[in-house]
Amino acid sequence: MKSESESVVGSKEELYPPKKLRKILGLRPGVKVRYRIEGRKLLVEPIPSVGALLEADATVTISKGDARAHRRELSSRLEGRRREW
Repeated sequence: MKSESESVVGSKEELYPPKKLRKILGLRPGVKVRYRIEGRKLLVEPIPSVGALLEADATVTISKGDARAHRRELSSRLEGRRREW
């Protein structure tokens, strides 16, 4: 979905996205957002809560065996980093 709107930077350099855009993105008080810069564009995207992620439909299917193998691999990588500290 493409939507466009304009606003003014506040006197204390605050950014206030228009209500229309906040509604489209589901931005409410307390919702965390991520800011990124791509070229000369500032991108703002909501960070979903754990609850929202658990309620969402799965986009990837993985077997228990594959999940265990990935977990072992990640654990060994983390253990290697801890030894470096």
